[in-house]
Order: sequence, then structure tokens, then C-alpha cells
Amino acid sequence: MSDATAAPAKKGKGGMAFVVLALLALGGGAATPWLLPSSGGTHEEDGHDKSHGAGQGTAAKKKKGKPGESNEPKQAVLPFGDVIVNLGEERLNRYLRAKILLVVDEEQTKEVTELLTKQKPFLKSWLLSYLSDQTVSEVSRAAGQNRLRREIRDHFNHKLFSDGSEKVLDVLMDEFMVQ
Repeated sequence: MSDATAAPAKKGKGGMAFVVLALLALGGGAATPWLLPSSGGTHEEDGHDKSHGAGQGTAAKKKKGKPGESNEPKQAVLPFGDVIVNLGEERLNRYLRAKILLVVDEEQTKEVTELLTKQKPFLKSWLLSYLSDQTVSEVSRAAGQNRLRREIRDHFNHKLFSDGSEKVLDVLMDEFMVQ
């Protein structure tokens, strides 16, 4: 009888040890970003400070300037217009209505506006075709909407600026409705 009661006690200690090890591993993994230096440290020779951590994007990088001045480039929003398309659903007639805005550097507003005016019919035609190939499941969640915004931005930059520059910084959806 003593052997039968000793076996479950060993299993309990083994299970407890596993839980303790798992908690230690999770805690160590969660603490690693704070314990290790950020990738690359600082690079003074190229003017970029990478000591702030990987969570900050290019908008957080600051140029050297006078104290108290805002060094971030100012952005402007250009309206592209409304788009209404039938979505690529086989059984149902579903449509997407979106009001699109383009974010550009304020200093390049005039140049981008002129190019956008000239190329708008071609861009809108592409956009209608592109959006009509989407399904409700592809556009109904935030990840799908973010993918759309990225792909629209990339295509607009490619078509507007043959030199490879990316002057359209972001695409915003002022309205986004699926019915």
C-alpha cells in the first residue's frame, strides 16, 4: 500500500516542477527585451540613434535641431475621393464604399497634387478593379483593411513616381463601409 501512495506523490511533484519551469521560461522570455541592449546600440556616425528600442518607427527618429523645435516633418492630407464597388462575392451582392485620403509630406503637397490630378483616372480605374476582386472576409477586419491601405499606397507610389520615391506616406480611410 505504501508503494501505491508514493507513486501519485511523485507525479504531483513532477507536474509541479514542469509548471515552475514553464513559468520561469515565460518570465525569462518576457524579460529579455528589457535585459538585453537594443539591436545595434547607437550609431553616431550615420546620425541615427537606435537606442530607443525596436518598437519605434521612422516617425520617432529625430533630427538634431534647436531645443524646443519640432523636428518631425509636417504631413498634409490630400483627398482622393469616394469609391464604391461590388465585392467579389459569388452568392451575394455585397458592396464596399470607401472615402480615401492620401498622406504626404507638407513640402511635397503641390507636386503630389499635380501628379495626382493628371493620373487620377488611371489610379481610380485600377482601384475599382483591385477592390472589386476583394471579398467581404478579406476586407472586414483591421488586418485586411491595413493590407488594402499598404497595397494602395505602394501602387500609387509606383504609378505616380517613376524614380522609385515614396511620396505617398500613407492611405487613410475616412469612411469604410461594407454592406
